[in-house]
Amino acid sequence: MILSSELNVPANKRMKLRATLLLITLTASLCLACRQPQQSAPPVKPTPSPPNVSGPPGFPPPVMNKPYPGTGVVAKVNRNEGYVEINHEEIKDLMPAMQMEFNVKDKSLLNDVKAGDKVNFTIVETEKGEWLTAIKKVSAP
Repeated sequence: MILSSELNVPANKRMKLRATLLLITLTASLCLACRQPQQSAPPVKPTPSPPNVSGPPGFPPPVMNKPYPGTGVVAKVNRNEGYVEINHEEIKDLMPAMQMEFNVKDKSLLNDVKAGDKVNFTIVETEKGEWLTAIKKVSAP
């Protein structure tokens, strides 16, 4: 580093130069000290939604793994994907009358029914939804 005295700078100019450098250094230090650090917002954590334990309006919450008997007319059978669509009457303590698809765990349950058949069936409510566990064609009178 070359000092100002080595450059043949007069003493009064050296003093002004030192004062100026000191002032610049002080100003920069104050600016940095006064500057507030930017605070990032805390990360937003999504709150998990509670499982849907309520039933349809006017119905109590379903009881898990309880069999609910129902009656209805088969609207569609999909053996490949393992579901049956039934236009059913009210299923007591579970749901109002409506047309709805029900998955089956055992596709062989669908072997003896077709669209248009009146059936009695059993639905079991689980954590993963309703499952049809039994279905039987009602014999014609």
